[in-house]
Amino acid sequence: MMREESGDNFDSKEFAAVLKRYKQMLTEQRTEFFDVAEFEFIADQYIDKSQYSNALQACEIALRQHPNSIIVKIKKAQIYLSQLKLPKAIHLLKQLEELENTNPDVMMMLGTCYNMKGEHHRANEYFKKAEQYSFEDRDELLYNIGISFIQTGAYQEALAYLQKALNENPEHEPVLYDLAFCYEKVGNDQKAIEYYNKYLDIDPFSESAWYNLGIIYNRLEDYPQAIDSYDFALAIDPNYSAAIFNKANALSSIERFEDSISAYLDYLRLDPDSVDAHLYLADCYFQLDDFENAGLYYDKTILIEPNSSDGWFGAGLVMLINDRPKEAVPLLKKSLEINPDCAECWNALGKAFAALDKFKEAKSAYRKTLELDDEIPEYWLSYSDLLFNNNLFEDAVKILEDSEDSEAYCAAIMYRQAGFYIFVENFDLAKEKLGMALTEDYGAHVDFLENFPTFQLLDWVNELIEKYNRSDEGLE
Repeated sequence: MMREESGDNFDSKEFAAVLKRYKQMLTEQRTEFFDVAEFEFIADQYIDKSQYSNALQACEIALRQHPNSIIVKIKKAQIYLSQLKLPKAIHLLKQLEELENTNPDVMMMLGTCYNMKGEHHRANEYFKKAEQYSFEDRDELLYNIGISFIQTGAYQEALAYLQKALNENPEHEPVLYDLAFCYEKVGNDQKAIEYYNKYLDIDPFSESAWYNLGIIYNRLEDYPQAIDSYDFALAIDPNYSAAIFNKANALSSIERFEDSISAYLDYLRLDPDSVDAHLYLADCYFQLDDFENAGLYYDKTILIEPNSSDGWFGAGLVMLINDRPKEAVPLLKKSLEINPDCAECWNALGKAFAALDKFKEAKSAYRKTLELDDEIPEYWLSYSDLLFNNNLFEDAVKILEDSEDSEAYCAAIMYRQAGFYIFVENFDLAKEKLGMALTEDYGAHVDFLENFPTFQLLDWVNELIEKYNRSDEGLE
């Protein structure tokens, strides 16, 4: 605040002349007189460049010429505060408090010191005094108090002061921005959106505000709005790399994989060594069944980061899908060396071993899969199919019975149970499970008949399917 007041006394040419004269004095090691306002500006020039030692030197010289200057002492305390030299700042400010106990700048800085020490209650006492004695630029003082709380992560306290600052000046742009930021930090996304939009009404060319808005929409899984927000940020700054990356992620989330690929490629032009961008790009190609490009980018991921378990896993999956299980095994094993708790990778390894007719190894991999995650139907089905295909019919039945106590139990498992029960001639349970499966997901009976084509020869199977077909039509 004081800096703004003294700013009225000089124009830019005078600034330059004062600073030049000051530096020349230091070079020639002589003494020359400057008034308090001039010293304040000299110190501010150094503070703006984070040259705190030079700023402190200017204050020391100023105090030799103006030993009773409150303004210079406040400036010196400000520098100590910027250097995080809290004991020195507090010592000086306490001296000033004895002389200037109604000075809002002194109260404000004391509050900030105690805030940074984690003494929020004591800080608030000084902040209240600063607010009480502030009659000019109250919005700026309240805003600075809010910033003090933001710097210590006390976002709820910051909100209270920022809201007061906004009441003083509804057009205060930084207040609107930081209100949005604080609401975002405390998890009130709707309020954060409200204040970012208010800020953008005043400054629509703030790429960071658009970007932050995109992050909130992304968190709310409102991906179209997130993409629009990132696009606005990119219209202002086409090289805003974080916006490009997040836009690519959002596009992928709504399965716009081709657009996502384009965005990831744009990002890689700015950050060619990004592990995540290469990995997610590979994942997009994988989703499009473009396994050639998927494999290429999984390989690039591994090349950049050899400890990327996801990169090795993806490369292994590509080999598995391309009917190259022998080449998939070492890639999947490498992934599991890095991340041994990935159930999906263990399941893939089980499939690779099964394709290589390595029953013991496949069984071990599937058991490990279910130890890590028993809530995925495919994992139960993969294990039971391995047992069934190796003529261990009762064991296959038992595995699916065990699945009934898990979150994975669903129509797909019920259909498989029905097929296995028919095979072991337990027709009562077969009818029960087929009826349950048809009730839960009638359309999936097509997959059931594809898995067990000979069952179409059983009259009761066809009658049961037709019965539930009529029931399904009746519901419609």
